Amino acid sequence: MSVQGVRPPGRGPLDVFVFSVALILSGVAAGLPSAQQSQVESAIRATALYPFLLLHRLAAERGQVQSRVEGLLAERDSLTELLLRYRERPTPVEDASPERDLGGLPAGSVAPAVVYPGRPRVGNPDLFVLSGPDFRDREFPVGVFTGIGLVGVVRAAHGLGGRGEFWSHPDFRVSVLAEGEAVSGFVRPLRADGGQPVLLLEGAPFQADIPVGTLLVTTGIAGVYPPGVPVGRIREPGEPEAGWMKRYIVEPSVRPEEVRDVFVWNRPALPADVEADTASAPVEPGPAPADTAAARR
Repeated sequence: MSVQGVRPPGRGPLDVFVFSVALILSGVAAGLPSAQQSQVESAIRATALYPFLLLHRLAAERGQVQSRVEGLLAERDSLTELLLRYRERPTPVEDASPERDLGGLPAGSVAPAVVYPGRPRVGNPDLFVLSGPDFRDREFPVGVFTGIGLVGVVRAAHGLGGRGEFWSHPDFRVSVLAEGEAVSGFVRPLRADGGQPVLLLEGAPFQADIPVGTLLVTTGIAGVYPPGVPVGRIREPGEPEAGWMKRYIVEPSVRPEEVRDVFVWNRPALPADVEADTASAPVEPGPAPADTAAARR
């Protein structure tokens, strides 16, 4: 049969021979027991198909490496932006002396760490264990983030490492600021209908309208995170709170299941002229005496 007068090339004897041999071998292989079929399959994969399988594996590994490189470059760019934003923060009013410029202010530092999700309590996706920095004799909580955004918080030491919670943990809270809007509030996790967790911004003034897509960053007011760490972007308005406050659904910048290499924030040391005042520290009251018959006598 020809198409528009073009006659397709005919099948040569070699093509027919190869097809016949392949058909005969497939019939013989189909009649073998399951154990022998597995042996034949392994032999074919190790000989005739090996070059093709090797090329396929190399192509897959190259794609993974390229994807990882692109992710690292994105984290580098985001971390650079974060550091620049942190250094360009306004000088505190009480520290606006001319002899102390912004470059001399303590900015803290970061230390690399590796996250192991679902530990130490296996099966809980909101918990993690960190390895890397030595968390002994550290003051908790400690902020954890990547170049892309906020990850969670370390609550206590765990061996030489630490254990903590992702932002998806029900007890997680962080103070945020809407970039370019001068609106602040608190963010907490939200799980709607058993789906993927998102974030919920609460405490926004009722008269303020935050546009969709606005980036929320940490304020750094509690000292757990440096100011300017990306938390998420406004996705849509939520149900208003009781009173004169608004809520917003926030798409998180980082998903817990996507992180492994993170940064731990080392708080800046206090200036030398600031000393710990242990004398005026509040003293917790001791336990009340037991109301026993002996005490009443």
